[in-house]
Amino acid sequence: MVKDSQNRFADNPIWGEGWSWALFKPDNLEQNQAKNYKTDCLACHVPAKNTDWIYTDAYPALNQ
Repeated sequence: MVKDSQNRFADNPIWGEGWSWALFKPDNLEQNQAKNYKTDCLACHVPAKNTDWIYTDAYPALNQ
């Protein structure tokens, strides 16, 4: 996970909401399958919007 609070990559469709997004599928763990975070990633993260798009409940160490 990479956070960019300076919005340096505004023209890159993988970057948005302050994050670089990625989608790795089991059949190809070496290459990011996401082409656009809005269509490939964001919908699954809507429940985690209030925690900066991160599912912190699944990772207790992030809440410390």
